[in-house]
Amino acid sequence: MSTSNILETIAREMLTGAVALDSAGRVIYANKFFISSFAPESTLDDIKGKGLPEFIADPGLRKVVGDFLDCTAECVGCDEHAKIEFTEDERSFDVRIVPLDEEHETSLMLFFKDITEEKMVEAIKRDFVANVSHELRTPLASIKGYSETLLDGAINNKESAREFLSIIDKNATRMSRLIEDLLVLSRVESQQMQMVSEVIDLCELVRAMVDGLKKQARDKGIEIVLDIEDGVPGVVADKGRVEQVMINLLDNAIKYTPEGGRLDVLVCVKAGEAIVEVRDTGIGIPASDIPRIFERFYRVDKARSRELGGTGLGLAIVKHIIQSLSARVWVESEPGEGSVFSFALRLTDMAAAE
Repeated sequence: MSTSNILETIAREMLTGAVALDSAGRVIYANKFFISSFAPESTLDDIKGKGLPEFIADPGLRKVVGDFLDCTAECVGCDEHAKIEFTEDERSFDVRIVPLDEEHETSLMLFFKDITEEKMVEAIKRDFVANVSHELRTPLASIKGYSETLLDGAINNKESAREFLSIIDKNATRMSRLIEDLLVLSRVESQQMQMVSEVIDLCELVRAMVDGLKKQARDKGIEIVLDIEDGVPGVVADKGRVEQVMINLLDNAIKYTPEGGRLDVLVCVKAGEAIVEVRDTGIGIPASDIPRIFERFYRVDKARSRELGGTGLGLAIVKHIIQSLSARVWVESEPGEGSVFSFALRLTDMAAAE
């Protein structure tokens, strides 16, 4: 294979867009990545001879490319590279512009690196830091304020001291819960939490989790009704992680169900999967919020969630655990009509075959 063929293959297959322009700004060559990104219905022959603005509308990029094309051999900086970043159709690109010797047919080479995912990760990190800071700031301010009040003399008032210490304890517990949830979420997302695949009795597991939270529900006047279908076989999953999913879903349902409400927990088999449903008579979720309900720190009612002691991470933990188990989780809800959180686990091979 000749050197030119090798270079052609590299350019064609690399995951960076490459396009060559002549002195008039017309396309001479474009590789597969560029064509699929900016002219997906076209071939190289289709776009040859066309100007870059026919594929990319960004005015900043068009101006920089135009300035390079207008540059003469005596122009200072004509032999220098330039970089520009632009976003189009919700995708972000880092573009490197390389001028070439005017003796050649090609005047400019442009290299496009897709940085959409990098930008998304940066945004997620910024939001995460901002959210954690916000969630910690409120309880910290409360702890500091009441501690200072106690040190200023309120500790000598037994009744006030007890009230203030109770508030400090409540906020310290909230911070501890948040930090614990952050650690769990971090381990699950980074796949550092070991998953043990074993055959488990899902019915017995769900029954035990419901029994464990009955007192919490009873204290709020909420009835829990358990409905387990006959003959539900074993499932392949990590028992500890499924228990964590159930605790989070049940605790969430109890928190957001008004006093005197009801929870229905169903275990059944549908289409070769074991399904667990947690149905509540709570406040419900607006349709616009459902696509984001499993995001970290996303709350439908922020003030109410904090008042109830929620960290905003429970459902995110549920989602990532379920994904790690190669399973499914979803929610159905209507405002004022309650919500149904469901997840599906695969049956054992023998059970699925029956």
